[in-house]
Amino acid sequence: NEDGLLTLASSQRMNTDARRSIFCIVMGSTDCDDAFEKLVRQGMLKPKAERDVIRVIIHCCGEEKAFNPFYAYLAMRVCEFQQKSKFTMMLTFWDAFKQLKSFPVRKVANLAKLLAHLIGSKDKCLTIGVLKRIEFSPSDMPEMIIVFLSIFMTALFESCDVESIQKTFAHGTGNSSAAVKHHVESDEDDEGGKAQTTKKEDLSDLRESLSLFLLQYVKSSLKNVKGSTFHSNLLAAIETCDSTKNVAS
Repeated sequence: NEDGLLTLASSQRMNTDARRSIFCIVMGSTDCDDAFEKLVRQGMLKPKAERDVIRVIIHCCGEEKAFNPFYAYLAMRVCEFQQKSKFTMMLTFWDAFKQLKSFPVRKVANLAKLLAHLIGSKDKCLTIGVLKRIEFSPSDMPEMIIVFLSIFMTALFESCDVESIQKTFAHGTGNSSAAVKHHVESDEDDEGGKAQTTKKEDLSDLRESLSLFLLQYVKSSLKNVKGSTFHSNLLAAIETCDSTKNVAS
């Protein structure tokens, strides 16, 4: 009931009326369509108001005992309706990356699978560029970052075809489906609150780091069986990263 959801919302540190209302809608809905329609009717997806919706969705996904695709589908519906939500989602994941070392494995796994859905979906709510805020260090990467990236890559490789993987890892180069530009929206948290200019993402360093990570940690996965979708996509990802190293973004 609503009282129970409000109590749960408070225990989950939903510290504003807006976030408590969003939490009750998300957790009390029968399915993705029901949740989305209620959020629209309540005016929760208007510009700026939608920021809390994205943060609550990602929070709830992380707190589940096991990954629930409901949150991925709802996040994609929100982003389709309100394009600026993609920027909020990127910022929220960047905040999560800073805290991965302190998260339990369950939460790390849930967020990794959520990100794989958002990047691997045909709608491309996010790009592989979101990972550029992770500090890659072959010799001393924190365990939870290794766990996060390994689960993310596994989920991505098991759910996509080779062409999709190639486009995903070639994002921002002439080898991607289009020359993609990265627009940084204005945000209340931005310094001075001013919109920054549109620029292309330079992901050459990220691709080099991803290639090394795939070779060092993912290639040895038990799922990497010759002839499997995982194996084909792993090879495609490594080849794409390596072939675009010297391509200017």
